Amino acid sequence: MPVMFQDGTTIMVKWPQAARDEFGKAIIEARHSFHNSPLFCDGSLAALLDMYPRDKLGIWTFAEHGEGEEAPVKGEAPDMSGEELLEAVKTGRIWLNLRATNQLVEDYAPIADQIFDGIQTMSGQKVMKRDMGVLISSPNVNVHYHLDIPMVALFQVRGQKTAWFYPPTERFAPASSLEAIALREKEEGLHYSADFERLAQEFSLKPGMGVTWPQTAPHRVQNGDMLNVSLSCEFMTLPAIINANATYTNARLRRDFGANPPRAYGVSPETVSKALIARVLKRVGKRAPETSPTPATFAVDLSVPNCTRQLQ
Repeated sequence: MPVMFQDGTTIMVKWPQAARDEFGKAIIEARHSFHNSPLFCDGSLAALLDMYPRDKLGIWTFAEHGEGEEAPVKGEAPDMSGEELLEAVKTGRIWLNLRATNQLVEDYAPIADQIFDGIQTMSGQKVMKRDMGVLISSPNVNVHYHLDIPMVALFQVRGQKTAWFYPPTERFAPASSLEAIALREKEEGLHYSADFERLAQEFSLKPGMGVTWPQTAPHRVQNGDMLNVSLSCEFMTLPAIINANATYTNARLRRDFGANPPRAYGVSPETVSKALIARVLKRVGKRAPETSPTPATFAVDLSVPNCTRQLQ
């Protein structure tokens, strides 16, 4: 059902009728009207940045796109106002990730409910672990080649960006790297090679457009020459949980027993068994860290180039 705001603005998301058969197997495009919401104007975004817990705010910058594995650079901005942070994004090279905005700022919860309930109806699968992040990012900034362990749907609200998606196979995302990400030993970045482009699928995203893709499919993103605002919606279905936990078990088998297990993908007796083993391993083993393994090395500063000042 569409959501109506106090000013009469109505928002909704629409998936293709045939999406259920392709869900989790292929890239699926959606149409939405979230860009019509008053929650994404400059004033609302500045207020959101003030309300959002600053210690949970993901502040990052990225080098230019290139071959190899470029690690994201983490920053901090403990004393800046929301208005100042937004100005830094507009004029610098900053990428903000407000994870779980739907859980931390109640005004945004109805949009998340609209998204996740819609995915549940579209896919015919229960959608769990619902995390809607608001991404606010600088003109021309790029997000390096990486993958996500949860399933993801991305909705463009302001600005334009281009996203490239790659097959979730050993060539594009080696099992050893996938497992390290699952254990949170490293960030989500992967080694990129220009010859990957031969099998890339390119999507240009404008306000009103959205996309979801198969679990752990690598991707990279390039912003256009304007402020970008997107909704990054992470979630799990039962098959996705099985796959993620089977990957966790593979990681432990590789590290603790020197095994070389095949990549976990899909639902099979093997992946279900490994998912059950993961529940035991997580109880008795060392817990994965809840926070990013990357320390902050810059501060957001409006007075310096790219608004990134290196910390001493």
